[in-house]
Amino acid sequence: MLDRPPIRIGNVSGATGDHPHAMSRMVRSGNVHVITGDWLSEMNIAWNAITKQEVDPNLGYENGFYEQLDECLDDIMQRDIRVVTNAGALNTDALYDKVRALCEKRGYADCVVAKVLGDDVSDVVARRDVQITHLDHPEQTLESWGFTPCCATAYIGCWGIVQALRSGARIVICGRCTDASPVMGAAAWYHGWREDQYEELAGSLLAAHLIECGPYVVGANFSGFKDFLPELVDIAFPIAEIDPRGRCTIGRTAEGGGRVTKETVTAQLLYELQGHLYLNPDVVADLSGVHVEQESENRVSVTGVKGLPPPPTAKVMIAAKGGFQAEATFYINGLDVYEKAVMMKNQLAHMFKDSNFSRLSIELYGTPAENPTSQQAGTVSLRVFAQARRKEDIDAPKFKVPIYALRMQSYPGYHMNLDFRTMVPKPFMEMFPALMPVSAIEHRVEMSTGASHRIEPPAKTAKYPIVRPSTETHGPVDMLTFGPTEWAPLGSVVHARSGDKGDNSNVGFFVRNDDEYAWLRNLLTVSKLKQLFGDDWFKGDPERRVERVEFPGINAVHFRVLDNLNGGIASSDRIDGLGKGIGRKASPKTKCRIILVSQYIMALSHSPRMANLKSACSNAIGQFRSLKSQYYLERAINTIVQSELTSCQLFTDMLFTADYMHLCPPNL
Repeated sequence: MLDRPPIRIGNVSGATGDHPHAMSRMVRSGNVHVITGDWLSEMNIAWNAITKQEVDPNLGYENGFYEQLDECLDDIMQRDIRVVTNAGALNTDALYDKVRALCEKRGYADCVVAKVLGDDVSDVVARRDVQITHLDHPEQTLESWGFTPCCATAYIGCWGIVQALRSGARIVICGRCTDASPVMGAAAWYHGWREDQYEELAGSLLAAHLIECGPYVVGANFSGFKDFLPELVDIAFPIAEIDPRGRCTIGRTAEGGGRVTKETVTAQLLYELQGHLYLNPDVVADLSGVHVEQESENRVSVTGVKGLPPPPTAKVMIAAKGGFQAEATFYINGLDVYEKAVMMKNQLAHMFKDSNFSRLSIELYGTPAENPTSQQAGTVSLRVFAQARRKEDIDAPKFKVPIYALRMQSYPGYHMNLDFRTMVPKPFMEMFPALMPVSAIEHRVEMSTGASHRIEPPAKTAKYPIVRPSTETHGPVDMLTFGPTEWAPLGSVVHARSGDKGDNSNVGFFVRNDDEYAWLRNLLTVSKLKQLFGDDWFKGDPERRVERVEFPGINAVHFRVLDNLNGGIASSDRIDGLGKGIGRKASPKTKCRIILVSQYIMALSHSPRMANLKSACSNAIGQFRSLKSQYYLERAINTIVQSELTSCQLFTDMLFTADYMHLCPPNL
């Protein structure tokens, strides 16, 4: 079947609540064989668990998919398009029944609908009769977790989808399959692949990864957005063309804005990666040699992917009731913003001194303009976030009433967000990411024809380490060899994309031109990444693991930072619990803090004052590093600004110190 034309697979959803008419647009202008979408994340898996258990046992699926299907079902049937979705979430049966009823109502009673089951492994977890290992930390166990699981979903593979399509299904409803499974299943069905065609499967896995987030690969969430800013309105959805060998080309619908470029594809490729090896229950894709090339306008090809046998395990997300949470937001402006925040924090600490919160976070967000021309420009926010295991420990008398009681004794200019609904306790979930033997999963397909099929686990597997390989710069060179530099934001020459997987963050950096890559990979060491995190690095465990790999084929350096999101999106106290802003946070850092300006050093190297300054500078640096004190930081920076340095190493240390605190000596 190598002469068969590529299959065209369109994505119409990158997350729950995505564009409500994307499916209609794809049907009209995509010219696709199969429509897919990703409606699930760890966030709405948790929401659906709460909804199904506490609101209505008939809910727990993603109704947004159903509404899109209802809008364009007639056109889908007329064009003979297949539809594969993971919108079944935690209630695949209910969505399957609803879709079947819709087809019958619209006159398509002969339309074969299939449901792929087996992802609900709650009973398996409850029995504890198979080995369940933490996804990232083998030493952590369910017993030591401290929570009682209420549901568990396995990320099942693509072969149930393949079987459903081969058996005549027009619409396939899945629950928590892997994000890539709908695309992989469609490609394997269309091209007639076998389970051991790892190269082809790996190529389709990467294609799925590139389009699964919808508009992201078409210019959304892209650090180079200013290159085509006027076009970034009503952004189009992507299409993957996958040929019989698994090679893919990424395009987009004719309708909508945005662009598919080498850079937008590279950014999406780096999004939520776990390193060189992309693990999946059907195949492992080795991305170490991947290449991205612009074929033509809005057409980008991706090659160089290698396929390896799948692991014997599948990812499982185990959820438990974590408790309840609430929050409030205050606004501060004018002079003495930081002192006003201290006043508010002191008052809150007093009001909450007898609380039984499991977590309390009081964080100041933003920095007022130096000379604001409006109240808006001079305003920052103070967010109060609390969690408690029991609702009675965070209900109105314990949270809302104490906060509201401060309004008449607070800082000058006090005002707060008047949406008091945020102070009403709402439930949250705790997540335990794990690995389970694929053989323990009852992967099966049920058809509206009455037929059913059992999907056997892969015949051949290979083991991969839980602790991923990490390497520093291969063949490092002295940064001085890159010649003169100037002060500029790192983001002015480097693209970045970041995301989350559970409690972990990932961030990938890449440059536009080949001759910039040696500089990038020498600059971006693990140590440098920690510096770019600034204060945020010290908010978590400073010893948390960082994994670093290089992608020379796309001029990229990629990092995975474990245990970085305070539990992950389902329970995190961070405003950016998905880690999407980490790449943006790192990008404004100056690229020259580690690249010494050689002419500057030479001009200072013979100053007679240096001998007396070295001791004072070193002392200030040492006290800052031990105390993380703003006073000692400012003292160290003033020493740089007002004096001259003779030691290149001392100069470097000073710049590193400034890096940690987001500060730059103003006249360097």
